Amino acid sequence: MKIHNDGLNVNSRRSTKPIHLLCRLGIILVVAILAVVYTDKKKYFITDQSNPHHEKRWESIYEITSRYPIDIVILGNSHANTGIDPFTLSCVMGCTAFDMAPSGITIADAYYCLKELLTCTTPRLVVIETYLMRGTEGPPLEGEALADEFRSFYPRRNIRIKLESLPVLFGVESYLPAWSSTLRNHELLLRNQEEIKKNHDFYEKRHAKKDNELYLGRFARFTSGINDSIMLLYENKGPVVDGVNENISKRDIKYAKKIVDLCNEKGIQVMFLTLPMYEKHIKNYDRWRTQQSLAIAPTEKPWLNLQMPYLSVFDRDCFESTYNENQHMTMHGAVKATYRLAHFIYDVLKLDLPDRRDDNRWIDMFYGKDGYYENLTPRNNDPNFRVIVLDTILHGEHVIECSQNKDGRFYLKLDNNNSYPDVINLIAEIIVDGEPIIGQIITSVSKLYTPVHHKLYTTRLPENVQVNRLYDWY
Repeated sequence: MKIHNDGLNVNSRRSTKPIHLLCRLGIILVVAILAVVYTDKKKYFITDQSNPHHEKRWESIYEITSRYPIDIVILGNSHANTGIDPFTLSCVMGCTAFDMAPSGITIADAYYCLKELLTCTTPRLVVIETYLMRGTEGPPLEGEALADEFRSFYPRRNIRIKLESLPVLFGVESYLPAWSSTLRNHELLLRNQEEIKKNHDFYEKRHAKKDNELYLGRFARFTSGINDSIMLLYENKGPVVDGVNENISKRDIKYAKKIVDLCNEKGIQVMFLTLPMYEKHIKNYDRWRTQQSLAIAPTEKPWLNLQMPYLSVFDRDCFESTYNENQHMTMHGAVKATYRLAHFIYDVLKLDLPDRRDDNRWIDMFYGKDGYYENLTPRNNDPNFRVIVLDTILHGEHVIECSQNKDGRFYLKLDNNNSYPDVINLIAEIIVDGEPIIGQIITSVSKLYTPVHHKLYTTRLPENVQVNRLYDWY
């Protein structure tokens, strides 16, 4: 056997043949890919794990539609997911509404989101919120706009539609990062290993306990309205947004038409919706509205514009307290906007939506959720709400329901066919600290909750007062 001077057997040397090098490189590549797949699956490099509403949105769509259809879909971005409450809209309309509105996306992304959603369900109505159209011409994106597109893209499940959308939404340099949170955020290994540890713990806890709470895409963030300091900025500096600077791009027009064409093919009604910003936040909106009409008018679809004419009901409590350009609605504002959308669907579109108010499966989904008690009747065994009167005649008028919750909220629901005064004084037997007396209850028509199926009067009674019986009103 031939021995080299270094004392090693020639056959023991590591092979340098090209085929062997390729095999080693292949093994390294497979290991790297498996590592990326594993960390992607564990969500270690997702930077919004503490509030994974993008992932929850698609999880919920596939879970809900596996057993029940979605009837109304709201297409939009953060303006829609903070400005429309799908729970309230569902309860008002008596069907199922869903906010398909990932933060920061454009109308092109909304088109592909809808396309995937239509593989799961066929809604009766698609509502397109116009803030999707902001003059974007397409990739390459950068900064927060690119991050928003990544967050919207990665939880989608239909591989064929994701591949179709990839060159529309991203530049070539973003193709691989779009598929992998590890590739997008691997720098966390160097700059923030604590976040990786937090993501690991969060993932384990989330998947150890399945979240059975109904999720309809809402991302309610703002609970209080515009404060005095922001109002002072409006007075001193004027509006933040100038409609003269807002434009609609050819891409906006193209994908508005594509959404409408897709819905027409499926027999789905379409409408456009503009959610408002505070009246002092914007100037020259008529110029912006003219631009929006470039995309909307050719579709010949109805448009509910809540920015103009501006409604006085949208006061400062309805809006996020910010002097930045991008202003959202508060939860209070979302309720008001949702009821106006509901009335437009019911009174103007007169759409033939399914009425699921007597379907026990649907009731089980929505019972006690936001908007339920104002629009639907509590169950007899409800520990929070007690029905006093149901389907009876009082003062010659049809009383659909009279009920009271344990915190003193009192509801009177009247047939919607007649006109009534704004204030109704009820004569009732009430129990005060256990003692029955005949007294007066002053109720006012609700300005916040405006159901489509009945007229709602409400008041708040002291917790020690319980209404036992109604006699009359004046």
